[in-house]
Amino acid sequence: MTSTRPFDRFRAPHPGLVVGVRTAGASEIWNRGVAPDAVFEIGSITKTFTATLLASLARDGVVGLDDPVAKHLPVAPPVLRSEITLEDLATHRSGLPRLPAGTLIDGYTRNRRDPYARFDEPRLRRAIAETKPKRAPKTKFAYSNYGYGLLGYALARAAGTTYAALVRERIAAPLQLERTAPDTRGLVQGHGFFGRPAAPWNLALLAGAGGLRSTAADMLAYLALHAPDATGPLAGAARDTRVKRATMGKLGVGLAWLILPGGREWLLHDGGTGGFRSFAAVEPASGNAVVVLGNRARSVTRLGMRIMNETPPR
Repeated sequence: MTSTRPFDRFRAPHPGLVVGVRTAGASEIWNRGVAPDAVFEIGSITKTFTATLLASLARDGVVGLDDPVAKHLPVAPPVLRSEITLEDLATHRSGLPRLPAGTLIDGYTRNRRDPYARFDEPRLRRAIAETKPKRAPKTKFAYSNYGYGLLGYALARAAGTTYAALVRERIAAPLQLERTAPDTRGLVQGHGFFGRPAAPWNLALLAGAGGLRSTAADMLAYLALHAPDATGPLAGAARDTRVKRATMGKLGVGLAWLILPGGREWLLHDGGTGGFRSFAAVEPASGNAVVVLGNRARSVTRLGMRIMNETPPR
């Protein structure tokens, strides 16, 4: 890196910010306003964990990528019974809307401060029955938080456990990610766009869409699954997630990961909740990785990509 504090040269109006960079097999973490091991909500970067779970379970024969999602749900309308597969959910080609129908439940307006918290088992079953695709499955990339929440829920049911337990048993424990879970303690205070304190999000049964908390160190250890020297079953599952299966404009789409084309092919994903923003990227050819975690609802993606572009090639 060309700076010992990579965020100092960029506008990043966050009360707390942590940047993690891994190059040449060595990791460095910079912090401002919070401890370097601070816990953040990572938002939609959670989807890459859900995709890794899908690939891992598929390798073990618990599920198949081409399984109809309805095979692993307690209820399903006709369109889910055969047309929408687990891979469709994982590549955002299910045609399902960004949010489920049940975000307007029992006459209550959706709570923008915690929009998924009401999705317990009865309400999620109702949402599954009432939510209709906005377009035909398999035809076009259309980002769906609901689709990924449904994927995490289906995978947990297929494995006979909860989403939190599935993350712990198949990813966090093997990689020794001690502070990556939906309920990790010590979460720093998040802030909304204008800087007001924001409450944590509870994604309930849709946690697979964005319910994890983590630290920069844990995230760098997780991204090391994509390094060229990574070995073992989880490394194989990680390779499966970065296979290009669809496109979004010039970007490739793997299982959750967006694939940046060009001379240096990067995987990237960002995330956000009511009081946090996050960015993660990894270059499989070199193992270079970048993580940016901020505790204000203002994007850190541009900062992350600038740091990413400064990392030396292999």
